[in-house]
Amino acid sequence: MKNTKKLNQLPNVTTSSHYKKLFTVNRIASAITLAVLSAGMGLTAVANPIASVTLNTDASANKAANIGIERIIVTSDFSQRSPGNLASSVVVISEQLLDLRQAEHLEDIVGIVPNLNFSSGASRGKFIQIRGIGERSLFAEPINASVALIVDEINFSGLGGLGALFDVQQVEVLSGPQSTGFGATGLAGIIKVVSNTATDSQEGYLQGSFAEYNTQRYSAAYSKQIVDGVNARIAMQHVKSDGFVENIYLNRDDTNNIDEFNAKLAVDYVLSDTAELELKLYHFDVDNGYDAFSLDNDNKTRSDEPGFDRTETQAASIKYIQDLGEHSFTLSLTTLNADLDYGYDEDWTFVDFHPGTYSSFDQYKREVRNQTVDARYASTDASSPWVIGFYYQQSEQDLTRIYTYAAADFTSLYEPNSIAIYGERSWQLSEPLSITAGARVEKFDADYVDSNNFVEVLDDSLLAGKLTASYALQKATFYSSISRSYKAGGFNADERVSEQDRLYSPEYNWNYELGIKGKIDTSSGIKANLSLTFFYMQREDAQVSDFSVLNREDGSGAVEFIDVIGNADTGINKGIEVSSNWQLNDRLSAVVNVGYLDATFGNYQLVDGSFVDKQLQAQAPKITFYTSTSYAVTDNIIWVVEFEGKDRHRFSVGHNERAPFTAVFNTDVNWQQGNILVQLWAKNIFDRELPTRGFGGFNNDPRDGYEGSKPYYQFGQERQLGVTATYRF
Repeated sequence: MKNTKKLNQLPNVTTSSHYKKLFTVNRIASAITLAVLSAGMGLTAVANPIASVTLNTDASANKAANIGIERIIVTSDFSQRSPGNLASSVVVISEQLLDLRQAEHLEDIVGIVPNLNFSSGASRGKFIQIRGIGERSLFAEPINASVALIVDEINFSGLGGLGALFDVQQVEVLSGPQSTGFGATGLAGIIKVVSNTATDSQEGYLQGSFAEYNTQRYSAAYSKQIVDGVNARIAMQHVKSDGFVENIYLNRDDTNNIDEFNAKLAVDYVLSDTAELELKLYHFDVDNGYDAFSLDNDNKTRSDEPGFDRTETQAASIKYIQDLGEHSFTLSLTTLNADLDYGYDEDWTFVDFHPGTYSSFDQYKREVRNQTVDARYASTDASSPWVIGFYYQQSEQDLTRIYTYAAADFTSLYEPNSIAIYGERSWQLSEPLSITAGARVEKFDADYVDSNNFVEVLDDSLLAGKLTASYALQKATFYSSISRSYKAGGFNADERVSEQDRLYSPEYNWNYELGIKGKIDTSSGIKANLSLTFFYMQREDAQVSDFSVLNREDGSGAVEFIDVIGNADTGINKGIEVSSNWQLNDRLSAVVNVGYLDATFGNYQLVDGSFVDKQLQAQAPKITFYTSTSYAVTDNIIWVVEFEGKDRHRFSVGHNERAPFTAVFNTDVNWQQGNILVQLWAKNIFDRELPTRGFGGFNNDPRDGYEGSKPYYQFGQERQLGVTATYRF
């Protein structure tokens, strides 16, 4: 057996985890709900809501409701605390909820989290925005990510296409700056995918899913003890779908298809009573099509050269954990090799479609290599924990752009490197009051050279810090925090960018938060966990992504684009995040999450020369919401209904096209008998149009002579019915 008693004392150690029978999302709720219910029903909230909620002791009732509130540990926190004990806005999405939503990728769970959004422009929703901050695309320019994507120990930031969700224990979303722990990629927040760990007991599952649009998903996992002290787990998933686009020129319905095979292996080796070694290997093979934009915005394309979105990636991590009694030492080494190949039919048509039609294909082949070292020395004293650490990252990105209108292929080499020291300390000043302080100093440098003879060297010294206070009363826990995060500067690689626009400065983000977390437990049997966060973020030299539209030199009247990143003097992102998880009775439970966001930037000159005094930030809807109810029809049948949506919002800074208000219903009927679970599900029941990317400010239609301006949209999930069967052993 694994020595879990000792290992549980160590920071950043997740011990063996089993399949969660309970439906959990972060225990949160709105202030209005809390006030109204507390006044109307005499509810009482208590501190540490995650750990202290008592579930119905009738096991069959809990199983039937498939709902509950259990103790969850946030692994991305230095001290491995529960969400209720963190002085920040955090949502933890459990394995059970991932299964209920048929979640294959991060884009499938974005709607759950307040003030979380994504944009596509590829086969998947690769680009995540937290509180309105985050990238929306990646072409020739090198970009430093604003949202950290962590898979177990490995930093996948900037590789959102690899956000596959299979054999996952939980997904953690920490909103707001997290640079103390995650450096230059934690400006807006982090998303961490926590895989199921290897167990010393034999367990696993087989799963098959079938749905409309020729959608198939096959998953399997198996875990057992190989020899005494060595546990292993292997998991695989293959997803295929024709997608929702019909190419009416090629008479095909699979040019925007999904074809992904992913696998991972975890091995835990208990070296002694005080030492453990964890090894993880990952393989991602993505061979997706990309043919998403149509001239008439009807999901009927005319491309004669459909694009693609391919990624082949191998990654590995090895983690050594040593218990030193009152202290612990952790050393993590990671490596990642990713080959990305992305291309699209730029004209969206075929040569004979209309007189004067141009023909163009744009392809980006990028090789990404990344190695990291993270060493931590920490106290195991729960009353006054601290940690100090050293971090080093070496990266290399080789790009080749193959473009119809380029005289020769464009190549570039980008080599960003980071070295940092960081630390965090907590003090229990009194029984109710505790404070935590942390800081990180990072030296970021980057070398760049390309085939246009542009050479640049960046060298930035970056400082992040945070100070939090938590005060526990009888009815609730109040917290406040101040934090400062950063993002490294960069440059615009295209030679047509003016000299004054070539470089842009690092961005700094000051974040101020106030929050309350508590528990409701009534004599009538209603139980809930609640959280409310107010935040105000002040961005200095906010990095803004714009683009320039140029006429082609061939005289066709068609246009091409140059992506340009610059700095706005100010950026203000403020709002509220509220969520709740309710167990209303033995058979009925509900989740309610709501986000409000007011995100603007100002004092910025666009590429076209116009000056922006104040403007709404892109991909920042004012309202996001998610509600779900779960009702136990019988002891074996559960009916789940989800309702989610977001307010209209800008697609981009460089044009005025907006995504409309969207509201989507999903439903899921679950039948469980012993180890077998069968789910009948429907996504987007009322078949609402869901734009996931939008462009404006140009016309790509030769029928109009490429004159004027029209909006163009990429659409996401259409109505889809399916069935999933799972056998666990």
